[in-house]
Amino acid sequence: MVSVRPAHVSDLLGMQACNLFCLPENYQLKYYLLHELSWSPLLYIAEEPFSKKIVGYVLAKIDEDAEGVFCFFVCLFDICLF
Repeated sequence: MVSVRPAHVSDLLGMQACNLFCLPENYQLKYYLLHELSWSPLLYIAEEPFSKKIVGYVLAKIDEDAEGVFCFFVCLFDICLF
């Protein structure tokens, strides 16, 4: 089972590690920090409840032209689906 909750600054390194492990394109830590500072109510993480390992995240932002989900990512290698 995975739980979803709002992200905190302390989660940024775990989000980056999740991204580095599963995706070919990677963001620098300052990108996550900028997101936390600018759109913190729109930043969520998915984590395993017992190990607290971050297995996914949602980065959303509001633009002048449109609003919506900017990036949704789940590292499926780490999730037990049954």
